[in-house]
Amino acid sequence: MIRKTIRILVFLISVVMLALSLNLIWEFPLAAQAIPDLNWSKDDIRPESYIPVFNIGNLEISPVFLDGTMIGTIESFIQLGTNKEDGQANNYSSAVRSHIIHSKLQKILDNMNRYSREVLPQRGISGLEEQARELKKQLITDVSEQKGAAVVLIAFPKNEVPEIIYTVTQATVARPRFGGSQSLKIAERAAKVAYNSLIQAWKERQPPHLRSQAKKALHLFLALTVTSLTVAWIQKLLVSKKRKLSNSLHKNNTIQTKNNSISDSSPVVTKSGGIAQPLQDILLERNLFLRQRYSLNAFYRTILFWLQWLIWMVGIGYLSSLFYLTRPLSNWIIGVTIRGAWSTATINHWPPVDWVLTFGQKANLGTPLFVLVLLMVTRLMLKGGDALSDFLTRYWMSQKRSPHRQTLRSPTIVPIIKSSLRVLVFLLLGLAIFHRLHQSGAITQALAVVLGFTSFALSLASQNLLKDLLSGLFILWEDQYAVGDVILVGDQGGLVEKITLRITQLRNLDGELITIPNGSIEMVRNLSSDWSRVNYAIEIGYDADVDRALEVIEAVAQQLYGDSQWQEKILEAPEILGIDNISHTGVLIRLIIKTKPLEQWSVAREFRRRLKKALDEQGIKVGIPQQLMYFSDNFAKSKIYRENN
Repeated sequence: MIRKTIRILVFLISVVMLALSLNLIWEFPLAAQAIPDLNWSKDDIRPESYIPVFNIGNLEISPVFLDGTMIGTIESFIQLGTNKEDGQANNYSSAVRSHIIHSKLQKILDNMNRYSREVLPQRGISGLEEQARELKKQLITDVSEQKGAAVVLIAFPKNEVPEIIYTVTQATVARPRFGGSQSLKIAERAAKVAYNSLIQAWKERQPPHLRSQAKKALHLFLALTVTSLTVAWIQKLLVSKKRKLSNSLHKNNTIQTKNNSISDSSPVVTKSGGIAQPLQDILLERNLFLRQRYSLNAFYRTILFWLQWLIWMVGIGYLSSLFYLTRPLSNWIIGVTIRGAWSTATINHWPPVDWVLTFGQKANLGTPLFVLVLLMVTRLMLKGGDALSDFLTRYWMSQKRSPHRQTLRSPTIVPIIKSSLRVLVFLLLGLAIFHRLHQSGAITQALAVVLGFTSFALSLASQNLLKDLLSGLFILWEDQYAVGDVILVGDQGGLVEKITLRITQLRNLDGELITIPNGSIEMVRNLSSDWSRVNYAIEIGYDADVDRALEVIEAVAQQLYGDSQWQEKILEAPEILGIDNISHTGVLIRLIIKTKPLEQWSVAREFRRRLKKALDEQGIKVGIPQQLMYFSDNFAKSKIYRENN
């Protein structure tokens, strides 16, 4: 039931994440290749949703793309000022500036491509190397200072009017970088990067490069297919192993059920209402071993299942990065990183690795990969938690000195550990989802206020729940009782059927199920912890031979202790405490018998049966309340007078 519920929850979460993904990618990232109208006004410019923004200190930083390749970054202050001395660029966000630069560079690249197809062949220049040399001559970059700010200008072809591509702002200077932070130096490096990136982007659009990339993509696709088939073959082996383990578990559970139903005449295993006997200990240990192997098998299968998805997800992302048309799709799948990037140079890094190393501050994961990683980590933590719980339980049981007690505690603690791990996993999953929603801007201020009030209301309503959880934790930690124990809580008592961190459920002799919140348990009496005791007292007649009665009781107790059918239940020789009380009802004799947990009642019943027969044979009577009546002289005289008259 628990596993089915978890599967349903994971399915619902995956549906929610899919809906979120579709919402986040409504504007498909290939729109980055379009060249918009360049007649902008500040109010008309809207950054495309595909441009990520990273906040570092008081700066917001966005990458700049050309044909989907990141060629640098652009910076802006988070608190936008009104000072326009350095130009209007100061008033734009980093995402808007990145979009403007990208659009201008994309327009120049498109002009270069059209120039090489239409103009250069008419001039007899058709070779790829010759066209590249000619384009380098026609592409002009320049650095100048306008209105106190260094700017990068690019013209193509060279007889065209140069256009401002990039402006070095105060935010750009404020960002630490190697190679100096002087405005002109930054502009010169940016011009060099733009020049080389445009030439390289033009080469990547040519047929020879595309054919080379197509061959590389074919080889990579074949490698992905072989790897995927290998993983599928290993999965098949693990599924076969799973069936064998499942059959072994079923057989072991069947043997346990049969042994639990063996009559009391069995010299090895006795009917004990859930308390493990020697053979049951062996069966339980084997059951734990098989469950541990089964959990590990499930963990390995989960790894391979999600590894298949991860292989194809990353593979498709890498295949998309080989071609300029699909490279924005690769950014959407894999993600973007600014780690090691400057406004004038970019060091190649892999976004998923940088996302982990920088805790998401300088890199982000693509929406598909983020959803996949979220679901994969959730499932791996659940399966890994199950395997770890089974392993720790088996190790813990092997280290304890009281195997019977640990036999009781293991079915109590294991489900609680697993359920607690699941709560922790889903809590972390919720935090990750809310963090992603916050990054994407889906959580508005109004929604944040509503969530805050909701959290406050839940905190007030959960005070009793927290008390129950803490009490349940201490009950388990201190081993106050476990499933299979018989306990008394106040005026309620019975066999413990279920324990969670919040409640304890008892079953009394009438078959009633009693549910008690752990927070309301102040004092508990455990009648079966480690060992139990028969505390038996019998009253014999006042006139009986006390010494003879003690001998008979001693003989019956020793006979029971020496009986092979009962010696497994009795831990120590019975002890006659002697005469405990003398009253008008008789002489009270008490003895105690130390037994295994929950066996005190069956041992006491058998002892009473044997003692009754022995006392009858010896003619010893049990105590009978006695009462003497005395009559005064006046009462006697009045009686005689009435009789005479």
